[in-house]
Amino acid sequence: MRIAVILSRVHWWGSSRYALEVARKWAEKGHEVHIFANSWDPLDHPKVIFHKVPSILKGHMLPREAWLTLAHSIVQKFQKFDVTLAQPTRYFTPDVGEVQFLYKSWVDWKRRKGMKDSVPIKISDAWLGWMEKRNVRKVRHMIALAECVKKDIIEGYGIDPAKVTLAYSGTNLEEFRPENRTAYRQEIRARHGIADNDMLFIFVGNPYIRKGLDRVIEALPALGGRNYKLLICGKDNPEPFKQLAERLGVADKLVWNVGLTSEIKKYFAAADAFVFPTRYEPFGLVITEAMASGLPAITTKLSGAAELIEDGKDGLLMDDPEDVVTLKSYMIRLADDSALRSRMGAAARSKIEQYTWDRTADVMMEVLEKVVAEKNGRTN
Repeated sequence: MRIAVILSRVHWWGSSRYALEVARKWAEKGHEVHIFANSWDPLDHPKVIFHKVPSILKGHMLPREAWLTLAHSIVQKFQKFDVTLAQPTRYFTPDVGEVQFLYKSWVDWKRRKGMKDSVPIKISDAWLGWMEKRNVRKVRHMIALAECVKKDIIEGYGIDPAKVTLAYSGTNLEEFRPENRTAYRQEIRARHGIADNDMLFIFVGNPYIRKGLDRVIEALPALGGRNYKLLICGKDNPEPFKQLAERLGVADKLVWNVGLTSEIKKYFAAADAFVFPTRYEPFGLVITEAMASGLPAITTKLSGAAELIEDGKDGLLMDDPEDVVTLKSYMIRLADDSALRSRMGAAARSKIEQYTWDRTADVMMEVLEKVVAEKNGRTN
């Protein structure tokens, strides 16, 4: 089968990682996978072929996104594929839509929670929302990476449930594993001036406001005089958050100089707990990667990956991302109880071992094969 996968960027870090992981699995089974993007990380397999889609107006999101959608669609006209797979905002009506992020849900949430001032509704939201609405209703099938996303697609757009398949994101269990602690813990701590006896919380993600970094910083004063640090990995404007930390007297507890990194497995290995009180997260691959690394995770029930967590056993779940009181209590609980961290981290690893990229790729391939059969006038 010749499969086209359409994205803007494809990297080993971030949500686009799924494209590389499933492409590799499909290629190993003999399928030919073509990835169309304007940037990518390498994947060494002869049956995975990358195609450059040039980007223009890099600093302007709306014309850039409109151009990429048009460019992807034009390029596809000159190629012959059995099936096309794309996020609903990246291509004019692929055969299969893979939902990494539902713009309707995010914009609705901002309106409902009164977040429009701190997280403005942009013109680009309107464009991406229009593309999403158009494609969700026209594609042959949808793949949702969490039950909450499937529910939002069905209820938000009035889609037939039979047209939506759940496929949880997988985790690379060889790359993210507790044994990395021995290999990388001291290296990363020494690189960033973090003491061996510091309780290290790690936050990974951007944009910071959607992922809840402000709430993490607001919780830090409750840790008092304990030896701890907060390591922040992501790319966003740090100034409002630095100012917040200054006002609260915890600026010296934050480690900022990481940015986006391809070494995230090393940073998880250096940490003691993952904290991620996200306000909206269709899945949250960093959550399951932290769990696979043997870290206890604090997150919210607004993340898709929370569906895989048993609260109090293999993670700690917040009902409300604005509930700083609960966040404080969870962070103190983990900071003060190393045995709890060990038990919860081990349980997290055990849970995530069920959710591999092989499993994800197999579920998605069943959908692709069904769509190809429908296109060819066959029934299963």
